[in-house]
Amino acid sequence: MSKSRTRMPITDNAQNIFGQPLSIFGLPVDRATIFSNEKKIHKAKIEKRQRRLIAKITFIKFFLQDGEVIQCVTTGYSPVRWMEQLLTGPAFLYFKRAMFVFTDRRLLHVPTSFNRSAHSAVSQVMYEDCASMAIKGRMLVIAYKNGRQETFPYLGRKEKKKIKALIGQLPIRPKEAGRLQGRVHLCPGCTRVLPRNTRQCRHCKLTFKTRRMAVLMALLVPGGGYLYSRHSVLALVTGGMEILMLAVVATHLGSDHTLTPYPNLPLPIVPVAIALLAMIKWITAFHSLELIGEFMPGPRQFDQRKI
Repeated sequence: MSKSRTRMPITDNAQNIFGQPLSIFGLPVDRATIFSNEKKIHKAKIEKRQRRLIAKITFIKFFLQDGEVIQCVTTGYSPVRWMEQLLTGPAFLYFKRAMFVFTDRRLLHVPTSFNRSAHSAVSQVMYEDCASMAIKGRMLVIAYKNGRQETFPYLGRKEKKKIKALIGQLPIRPKEAGRLQGRVHLCPGCTRVLPRNTRQCRHCKLTFKTRRMAVLMALLVPGGGYLYSRHSVLALVTGGMEILMLAVVATHLGSDHTLTPYPNLPLPIVPVAIALLAMIKWITAFHSLELIGEFMPGPRQFDQRKI
């Protein structure tokens, strides 16, 4: 006599035996959604990828609210201003990597390094603050109730359809007033909302890198802007270029041009080198301001971070 087994459906409010939401690496998840495709069908490949992505952001548990559950995690990029993309070209794909956590209440945006490890504060978008949220190609376009709009490019290809289905079910009410009316940053020390352009969290006193110091470092130290924003490889590259330009100018101006060790270099090499140096300095200063815009904690502040 054969035994028949029936497969129990996974409901949207799946819970463990203690009546709490199921968790992955300590993070509460909506299992019926996070491991399924856009048609609510469980897929082993989706579960494997979601588990791998969650393992990168286990710290996000400190930022979750009471009863909040994760519905989907995906990769993508932070918003890129046209000037930044013009100056850096495709290099923005290196600087602007991010991860996105869709919960039942909000979207959490986590800037990451190239290997997807978090290096800065988390920002959030409350669904109640959105006038609209849409997927266009692989871009997530969010219009806020305050009239502003942000575009997050190159969302994870494997989650695109699922996110599109999720957006259709989100509690977005365009005609109702929002609470924060835009994307806001959360303190990596105490997880509370940070005011714009603040230098220190008023709750936990965590300090952040400043725009003034970023510009000073970029102008006064070779590669200093990128060093200040914790991009050491780029700091070495740009710093080497700046030192080379300074060496060319110093050597050419400090020697007899008839006996110069660079007899084939015409005299205009000096203004060219100075122009290149000034351009590198300007680009480094501008880009450093963009890179620290995600509220990067200052020196000796890492012990206070939740990330």
